[in-house]
Amino acid sequence: MDKRLILFSVGNPGPSNRHSTGHLMLKELVSYFDVKQLQKKSPLYSITSNDDHSLILVKSNSYMNDSGKAFKKFIESERINLASTENLILILYDDFENKIGNVKLSTFKNHESHNGIKSIQTSLTQANNNNNGVVFNLGIGIGPKPNNASRDTMASWVLSDFKLEEKQIIETVGLDVLTTYLGEIIEVNGDIKDCNKFNAHMAKMLKGN
Repeated sequence: MDKRLILFSVGNPGPSNRHSTGHLMLKELVSYFDVKQLQKKSPLYSITSNDDHSLILVKSNSYMNDSGKAFKKFIESERINLASTENLILILYDDFENKIGNVKLSTFKNHESHNGIKSIQTSLTQANNNNNGVVFNLGIGIGPKPNNASRDTMASWVLSDFKLEEKQIIETVGLDVLTTYLGEIIEVNGDIKDCNKFNAHMAKMLKGN
């Protein structure tokens, strides 16, 4: 892949739970890609990369609602040019709209329901940056979410621990699907023109495996 691939995970500091699925998967990817352990670069983010820096893994150290601050600090400190299509940034997050273990690639919507994604979108807007097709969401499914859940119920649920069997699905099936997605993104050199078509292509590929 000619482009530089950047994986940026969002979540909360502290023990792992549903809302920290992005961090959980990033930790697995550190081992999968056989790169050095994450190093705390600032209070707001930790980072590692492969030898030629074509792959960069970043963990937000802020709370979910402040993910945009961590993202902004990373972009500024590492001098990442969001106007350059030489970079492809994927935000790893817990997707409560998707079945556990599934993965979905998407662009930023006008009204994001996920607070971490919403915070990053706000930071991009404030910087007058439309991200030029460089930044995408890569959600790891943690659903199904509770039926007819109120805002308070949802807040409690996403902050609760995985059941043992759920965590096993995330760390096996979820990781396998995620790495397959990443492999295909690398194969097409990060050239994602239509996320819906890409997800449909991936669903067909995974079904055939």
